[in-house]
Amino acid sequence: MADNPEADIIVRGGGSGDGMAALLHGMIDIGMISRPLSPKEIGFAKAKNIDLTQFELALDGVAVVVHQTNPLREVDVDQLRAIWSGHLSQWRELSGGSGEILPLARAKGSGTEEVFAERVLKGQREGVVAKELPTNEAIVAEVAAQPNAIGYTGLGALRGASDRVRVLAIRTQSSLVLPTADAVRSGGYPLTRALLLVNPGTPSGLAASFIAYCTGPAGQALVKRAGYVEIAAGDP
Repeated sequence: MADNPEADIIVRGGGSGDGMAALLHGMIDIGMISRPLSPKEIGFAKAKNIDLTQFELALDGVAVVVHQTNPLREVDVDQLRAIWSGHLSQWRELSGGSGEILPLARAKGSGTEEVFAERVLKGQREGVVAKELPTNEAIVAEVAAQPNAIGYTGLGALRGASDRVRVLAIRTQSSLVLPTADAVRSGGYPLTRALLLVNPGTPSGLAASFIAYCTGPAGQALVKRAGYVEIAAGDP
């Protein structure tokens, strides 16, 4: 807006589901989502003759975090599934610590929640015992305040939080992987995702200019500054 005085841009959160609902009902020009389009969204768009166009804005890793005092350093996907389903409920079973495990999750409709549910829970949301929080930042704050908590969050919410929470490495068949920029960009981190801008049809006018800015060097520099992984080389 500073570079384009005629532009009036409003950004609101609420989760990927809210963004797509607003886009499909003609309330906004660009939807922001952090997971693939759902079959329901694709079907609704087709029924309304809306040709959705997707633009990759950034890459992200859904990081698993614990309190700084927690001795745990690594975890595998099966253990994560057991925690969120309530089958693994005591820290002594996992890290040698003490106390009951307090899992935290994003509310349904969040793209972060959907990625975690698909990759970790294998779509089985029934029986999930986690406390739901409205934002990734809220999860980081809760984990920082609760020594027995464990949660998941996007990388952007971890800016400035390295002294409050610890990011766990995920154990795969061949290695331990942290959500570093290289691991996310290569897809080696198992909870990698793309952050997308979605437009109804081919964008034009101000919407096209905004998307071009976000995906160009200046926008990608801001993506990196925000803690995400850029899709193209941004400005130094």
